[in-house]
Amino acid sequence: MRRGVPMLASIPVPDTDFGPSTVKYFPSIGWWLLPLLSLVAIFLFCAPRAAAETSGLPPIDARAYILMNADTGAIIATKNAYQPYAIASITKLMTLYLLFKDIDSGHLQMNQHFVPCRTALQTRGSSMFMHPDLPFSVAQMILGMTVPSGNDAAVEAAHLVAGSVPAFVTEMNQTARKIGMLSTTFYDPDGLPHPNNMASPYDVAVLTRTIMAQFPQFMPFFGHKNFTYAGITSPNPNLLVGRVPFITGMKSGYTDAAGHCLVATGTQDGVKLIAVILGVPSFHNERRGFWKASWQSLKLLDWGFARTLWLPAAPHLERTSAP
Repeated sequence: MRRGVPMLASIPVPDTDFGPSTVKYFPSIGWWLLPLLSLVAIFLFCAPRAAAETSGLPPIDARAYILMNADTGAIIATKNAYQPYAIASITKLMTLYLLFKDIDSGHLQMNQHFVPCRTALQTRGSSMFMHPDLPFSVAQMILGMTVPSGNDAAVEAAHLVAGSVPAFVTEMNQTARKIGMLSTTFYDPDGLPHPNNMASPYDVAVLTRTIMAQFPQFMPFFGHKNFTYAGITSPNPNLLVGRVPFITGMKSGYTDAAGHCLVATGTQDGVKLIAVILGVPSFHNERRGFWKASWQSLKLLDWGFARTLWLPAAPHLERTSAP
């Protein structure tokens, strides 16, 4: 393990004695209450130590987040990381994962061309601008999801992989359980609003890490700043891509319920980090919202690389940092 990589410290349990002598001095305390008192004592003992673990982390304006080492799976920082939330187009990471598996199996080839199906053409929301008379390649369809987050591309991928959206969604949920996404449910391949489209930051990090480990050959698709199709050039809402040298991807998402969400991946000196930011406060100006989500992700990654690569763990010094 690289020197200086932070790990979640094992929390020692303080010595406590809630035996008969406790009841003797506190006769009103029943035995049923003793386990609760033990938990309270443990919490009071450990709370300052837990707070110090990320005391140097700058404020991250988001509902929930996680920072994970992609190689080791070590969790470096969290906030509400195990609670499921709406994830909007972050959903497409699972769609892409299943598409990558299909290509890897030989069922689909990157240079194959198709005409979009009617369901894809009728899909609303963000688009790669599929046209009924304009064939697309599988490679273009991937870029249509990774850059402009095209819902039409995601629905088309579902049809090509599984034959229909319902069959594909079943495969999405089965695959989520197999790779350890235990707080996730999918309802569609594109992330359009639905109460069942939910995942925790931890689950999203697990999916991202799985993609990075199993399909590194597809990672360049996440590093495009723009994508042009049908004469229309669309920018990547992940504003870190193409601007910050160590950023390698990965996926943006936005709905009113989810707020602005971003999965940002980066590599420095051989260390790969994954930052998942969910629920950055929404703005009527969508580009402004993605700017803020990108900024929060950059702060989290910068802090993570500093902590992992350059600064030794020093909790007694970190406590002097600004909250």
